[in-house]
Amino acid sequence: MQVYRLIAIEVSDKHSSGDGYDSFVNEIGVFSAVAKAEEMIRIRAERVKTYAKILGYALYENTLDDFAPHGPWGGTPKFLSVRTYLADGTLNASCDCDDTCERHWYGRKEATIRYKPGDFVSVWHGGTINTELVGDVPVTTQRKFVGDWSDDCYLTYQAKGGHGHPFSPYVFPLVDMVPEQVKVRLIAVRDNEELQDGLHYSPRTCPAAGEAGTGAVT
Repeated sequence: MQVYRLIAIEVSDKHSSGDGYDSFVNEIGVFSAVAKAEEMIRIRAERVKTYAKILGYALYENTLDDFAPHGPWGGTPKFLSVRTYLADGTLNASCDCDDTCERHWYGRKEATIRYKPGDFVSVWHGGTINTELVGDVPVTTQRKFVGDWSDDCYLTYQAKGGHGHPFSPYVFPLVDMVPEQVKVRLIAVRDNEELQDGLHYSPRTCPAAGEAGTGAVT
């Protein structure tokens, strides 16, 4: 039996560096169908908009047996698919493959790629929401690509330096306007990386399974 676990991703304290926020997860509930969970999102979005700062919502499809956290120290339940929604309940992105590699991922349809190179975005990293700069988009279905969920990623540049490959559903529109100094830092990181030579793979391409890099959520 499949169930759908819904969480709200809430925005907390702003980082002193100006490049992100702390965040926390609010468990909303478990539902028997996507439609029922989406109805709850719409209800809650209207209810909390005046007093809570919400990045968005995440809806995880699990089997009932795999819903409980795994391992002796707990952890995140295995998922079969992920959908994320904006604070108003609009679908942000979905990934219909699982984290055990039993469901393959064949690339993202171009129409579902919400963000483009040069966009400033908010990326959810679990306990933090970071402002990052998009450098490249996920592999599209035109590439005839076969991978797993971890290959469904953007390339983004980070204000602290370097780049990451965040899972597409965890990339959201900006929480707030980006301070000018953060924009300057992010652009400088991008420009510096694009000038570097000797990388194992193109910094503008999410690494595929089996190539250099992991493509994992960072």
